[in-house]
Amino acid sequence: MAVLRPGEHPKARGARAPLPALPRCPGLRGYVQLHDTLRGLQFRHAADALRAPAPAPAHDTVFGTLPKAATDDGFRVLDGLWFPGRGGIWHRVDLAYVRQARGRWLSSSDPRADSAAAVVDTLETLLRDDAMGLRRLVLWEVCCLLRDGARHPGEADAVALGVHRSEAALLASAVAAGFPATGPARHAAETLNDVWPGVRLREAERHVSRLPRASVYPDGPDDFRLAALVDGIRARAAEVGGLTADGTAAEATGALRAAADAWLAALRLARDDPQAQTGLLRVAARLADAPDAPADSEVTAVPDDRAVRLSWCPPEPPEHRRGRRAEVTYRVLRFPDGAPDLAVETAAGEQRPGFVDPDAPVGRPVRYAVVPLAGDRIAGVPRVTAPVLLTPVVTELRCAVVPGGLRLQWRPDPAAAEVRVTRSGTGADVGGWGESSLVRVACEHDRVLDVPLAPGTYTYEVRSGYRDPDGDLVWSRGVTVTGRAEQWPSQVEELSVRRHSDGERVTIAWRPPELGDGRLLPWTTAPVEPGTDVSDLVGGVDRIPATSVGAESLAELTPVPERRVRVTAVSVLGERAVSGPSVVIETPAAIRELRVRRVRADRAELYFDWPEPAVLVRAAWTDGQRGGERRIARSAHRAGRPVDLPVSPEECAITVTPLRRPDAVSITPEPTRATLPAAPPPPPPQAPPAPSRWGTGWRRRRDWWS
Repeated sequence: MAVLRPGEHPKARGARAPLPALPRCPGLRGYVQLHDTLRGLQFRHAADALRAPAPAPAHDTVFGTLPKAATDDGFRVLDGLWFPGRGGIWHRVDLAYVRQARGRWLSSSDPRADSAAAVVDTLETLLRDDAMGLRRLVLWEVCCLLRDGARHPGEADAVALGVHRSEAALLASAVAAGFPATGPARHAAETLNDVWPGVRLREAERHVSRLPRASVYPDGPDDFRLAALVDGIRARAAEVGGLTADGTAAEATGALRAAADAWLAALRLARDDPQAQTGLLRVAARLADAPDAPADSEVTAVPDDRAVRLSWCPPEPPEHRRGRRAEVTYRVLRFPDGAPDLAVETAAGEQRPGFVDPDAPVGRPVRYAVVPLAGDRIAGVPRVTAPVLLTPVVTELRCAVVPGGLRLQWRPDPAAAEVRVTRSGTGADVGGWGESSLVRVACEHDRVLDVPLAPGTYTYEVRSGYRDPDGDLVWSRGVTVTGRAEQWPSQVEELSVRRHSDGERVTIAWRPPELGDGRLLPWTTAPVEPGTDVSDLVGGVDRIPATSVGAESLAELTPVPERRVRVTAVSVLGERAVSGPSVVIETPAAIRELRVRRVRADRAELYFDWPEPAVLVRAAWTDGQRGGERRIARSAHRAGRPVDLPVSPEECAITVTPLRRPDAVSITPEPTRATLPAAPPPPPPQAPPAPSRWGTGWRRRRDWWS
């Protein structure tokens, strides 16, 4: 069939009408949000929102009811947006029609009334901006529904969406011929107006690259509105390209001011252009390093512990067209020194001339750029700081006196790769360090134990090292602390314990320390390691009397029965005391209430009262040839269960003895014994009962048959 040409009648030569040109974008900013709102209100498209409920009829009319409209066969959308009215008259959707639709929604009892009226307000705004905007919007939505609803949309599909039958077939054919399906191309067409017109040029170009290709159906011209948007984007891109070339050329010749102006103009036209931002920051950094840079354009950056504090002088605010001063805000960027292409935003819309960056990288020189903004427009060339190097110092540095020297502790920064400690001070002895000494002390990451150390006053400096981009260490400033090492007594080296033959006394011997007075103290607190500072514990404890015999000191001790005691050797010199070795002496009670009961020929149960303070008891048994032993823990005995012994049926001798702790000297009592009688012999076998007369006869018959 021939295609209809201009000036020809549709019925001439059997020609068919050309397919309508479909829009390639909705042409509305915020379309995606409007689309979701319509779906939430259960509207298929914007035309449903414009067809508000008719007002309720009046009940006091002469005839009781108003005349009804003709049959509604749908709306027309190919040549403007038209809705049917009374008497077959079509109403064009203009500003008055939209206002009437909003009024009908507000006066209706539909639960969607308020939300639908708000949607109609948005459609009225679209109509004011573009006389054909509503037609484009409804046509786009209907085309999307046709494309997504059926693989090959037809006239019935369009009629089901509310399109008049006179246009349904043509519209369905046009959609089937080349309307884009759901995907990146359609999404780009629906969101392009959210980006452009604007300053996000590169994002707009990415949207253009994903737009649907030109229509493939015959005589299908491109969308003029979309073409205007694309032409504007390309024109802006060409302008930005020219400014970029000017900035590069000016920078190469050393004309930094001209280069900054060119890069600034390019960035104003394309806010998301990384090349323009990088060029502007690079030139601004060179301007800040120049010796003739004005003082009022400087930005001060001061490292403060784990943050960087920025401050600057506010620029003169620009004027609006009407002569009013524009409010200036600031955008703060941070980038590694020499790498402006890696700039990141640390603050957007800062209103005061100051900022604190708590996330500054450690050990890496960085710069900060402060970009003044007047509304959405960059108000001038950014101000760039000198390189800033953040090297946090250690915190919570403290010094404590310990036997033989000093102990330092601190909290390093988590990013610190290494910590260095140096010591300076004066010692009391000749072999100590002189007043001008400076010694590096080997340390751990968060502490150091500096022993042995001669008595005197010492000053320590602690620095943290951080890795720079080249892997070298960059050191923080030093934090100092002063401590005084004191003269400490020598600790007692060894204690020896000897039990007396009476079994009730022990003698403890030790060699006096080389420096200080050696004492033997009963120790009631938690055990301490030898060499621990116990200066605060010695004063409140009475020493155990001791005598000197030759080169040894002796102390005789009678332990209390059923008790355990710990004694510790302590060396005292003035107000300082150092712990030495300890010894535990225990005197367990004898086993009492020992009872044994045989429950089977090969089993017996053992009962006894626990001998405090023992923690382990050994039970042994023997019948002269066979025997065994078992160790019973105090926790198992206290559970209330008897001790089960696998004995033999013969008479057994049972011995129960408390065992000493491995780290204790024990005055063990005599073992307690008991005898387990032999198991009674088994009863003799009984003779079988005499057979009865009936049983004898039955057995005879059984034998005969067998």
